[in-house]
Amino acid sequence: MKKFFKQITLILVSVAALLSSQCLSTGEDEDFYDSSMGDFLNPERGWYRSIETEEATLEDLVDYRRGGVTLVAFETYLGAYLSRDIDNQKLNEIDRAFTYARRAGLSVIYRAAYSFEEVYNCDPKDIRIVLKHISQLKDIFYKNEDILFNVQAGFLGPWGEWHSSNFSEGGKWTSVKPEIQRQVANALLDAVPPGVTVAVRRPEYIRNIAGKAPLLAGEAFSGSKLSRMSFHNDALMSEETDMDTYIDPDYQPREKEFEWINNHTRWTPFVGETNKVSRYNDANNAIQFLDLMNAHSLNIEYHPNVLKKWRNARYNGMSAFEYIGMKLGYRFELNNIDYSERAEAGGIMTVNLKLTNTGFGHLLKEKKFELVLIQDSTIIRAGIDEDARFWNKNEPINRSYSFLLPSDISGDWDIYLGLSSTYTSLAKNPAYSVRFANSDNEWDSELGLNKVGKIRITEADNDSNETEFKQVSPVMPQNKILPKRSVASK
Repeated sequence: MKKFFKQITLILVSVAALLSSQCLSTGEDEDFYDSSMGDFLNPERGWYRSIETEEATLEDLVDYRRGGVTLVAFETYLGAYLSRDIDNQKLNEIDRAFTYARRAGLSVIYRAAYSFEEVYNCDPKDIRIVLKHISQLKDIFYKNEDILFNVQAGFLGPWGEWHSSNFSEGGKWTSVKPEIQRQVANALLDAVPPGVTVAVRRPEYIRNIAGKAPLLAGEAFSGSKLSRMSFHNDALMSEETDMDTYIDPDYQPREKEFEWINNHTRWTPFVGETNKVSRYNDANNAIQFLDLMNAHSLNIEYHPNVLKKWRNARYNGMSAFEYIGMKLGYRFELNNIDYSERAEAGGIMTVNLKLTNTGFGHLLKEKKFELVLIQDSTIIRAGIDEDARFWNKNEPINRSYSFLLPSDISGDWDIYLGLSSTYTSLAKNPAYSVRFANSDNEWDSELGLNKVGKIRITEADNDSNETEFKQVSPVMPQNKILPKRSVASK
């Protein structure tokens, strides 16, 4: 059985700022915001911790977040249901665990299996029972769509890793038959909300289920079968093939497989855990590999000897463990910003900014991008028409936005930039908002907003009767988006 060890870290980022119109606060072209080397909490990225849904308590999950994680991996043991439906007691257990995760401010990675030990042929002999179990979880998945980050395919074989199953092609250690892979994946894609990915254990399984065509930017997040399939690796950096993770003969040498993975994980989450010490997870090798994989999240508890090696290694002035934790997933650094220090009510406010994603991965959960003005208890918001999921890492994002100010406001206002959840249930929950990685940023932990400056708005000297604060300029072009191809199967 896998043993999970309690260890703690912090997670991502600090921040900076914005804003707009006539007298700009800065005019320099060079970067002037200092990036932070700290790691602090940001949603849906970083280290994760695992717990069985049967054992999950609110106190545990609150402690997880205090210990520096925003992702929890729920594991559900279904060994008592090999020949019958999941009963209400078990379903309530799973639902309750999600409720605790929400209250603790966590997002969820989910996996169910009939054994979490090295037990072979541990799953039901009738695939219809497995498919029924998946369908029974649909209501829970949809109810918790807002905090459900990723569902690992699970169910078949020990640990739900799709080998050594009653449905394997050749018995112990061999993969589940391709037709069974497709049946289970299709059932999961139906049970899981369209905005949530389903992760399988090998890249070849994705290609077997959704076809070999690469996932293009134009298809990303579209809800197609390919865009909804992701990949997790529970033998990460253990050996050359990561215990048969990369053995598809059509994708050899392994660099060809890595090229495919690098493209696919640009748009889908890559989650993993290490399982033994090897030269492949030496600090320098690990950091390069995690960047290549666009790594989004790693298990903070396993393998303890690998984590110890990273803690003892130095990289870029800190421990390799701290560096990896800081870089997992997206990491937005504000490089430069011009904004109006003064503007007239009913007039135009212009904001110019430059930011860069310096993380291993990318933002993969849609966020609401907005400019926010606050005066005492009055808050006005202007949505920005841009999808931050398309901000490529290590490519400076230069943008210029114009906003129409309401004509009935005046005085001094604080300026904020926000990236918050698009779900109404989480929109005002700061635990699901993004903090930028700048040392001179002022993060408002109650509002989940990045304070970037102040503006003085004078009373209107015009005929405007505008009451809405809104963006009025077109957004500058996104990073180059490849043309969308036709999707053969959805």
